Amino acid sequence: MTATTYGIQLTDTHLFEDPEARLWDVAPDPMLDRVLREVERVADKARFLLVTGDCSSDGSPASYERLVRKLSRFDLPIYYLPGNHDDAGLMARLLGGMDLPPCRKWTQTFEVGDWRFVLLDTSVPGEDGGELGDEQRAWLRRTLAQYPQSPTIVVMHHNPVPVGSEWLDTMTLADRNALSAILETSPQVRAVLFGHVHQVFECRANGTRYLSAPSTFFQFKPRSRRFGRDDRSPGFRMIQLNGQTLRSAVYRTGEVPPPLM
Repeated sequence: MTATTYGIQLTDTHLFEDPEARLWDVAPDPMLDRVLREVERVADKARFLLVTGDCSSDGSPASYERLVRKLSRFDLPIYYLPGNHDDAGLMARLLGGMDLPPCRKWTQTFEVGDWRFVLLDTSVPGEDGGELGDEQRAWLRRTLAQYPQSPTIVVMHHNPVPVGSEWLDTMTLADRNALSAILETSPQVRAVLFGHVHQVFECRANGTRYLSAPSTFFQFKPRSRRFGRDDRSPGFRMIQLNGQTLRSAVYRTGEVPPPLM
């Protein structure tokens, strides 16, 4: 019998240097704490945890250090990605133990069972939107070509497909068409996980599933023309890998949790 593997995706924690600071009149720290209490209910099933960008709102060392302390309760490998509010170079040093050369992207890979994960850095300093860039796309092509038979999940911060919100889709992945061209020739890529959009979004294109997770603190109103707040609770996404099959569910604070897959 094929072993079942679980993983957890957290995104857009938006911590500040000051743990009492607020964004959009909401304090990120206590909201994250509530989400982590929900994560504790299922963490014993998980093999890894993904934090898919906008870990910090101000790029401060204190915000990253506090996030690490909060997540240290979980005895899991944790993989961090930078978002548009992050300092990617500082994150790489503090959370990845490496120095990035100027303008270099923070790419990562890991394996869980039969599955491979490819983590991309879509952050662009000073910009709300994201971009992979020529060098990272070339790296992605080489990386995918090395393991054409391994089911693969690509992970990034920015949404690589429009989510139907006019204001938000102006700050998506700038080279998403070039990424799509790579994925179309890489049938082993079963899914792309992302954050940034502060809402749950799911679609399928050319055989690949695109899945976002709710922010751990503030939700954007889906399919809106202008910026607006959604009243849905913060949460996280859990994925299940069984053989060649991927399943997923979203957990939210204050709501009846879905059955563990």
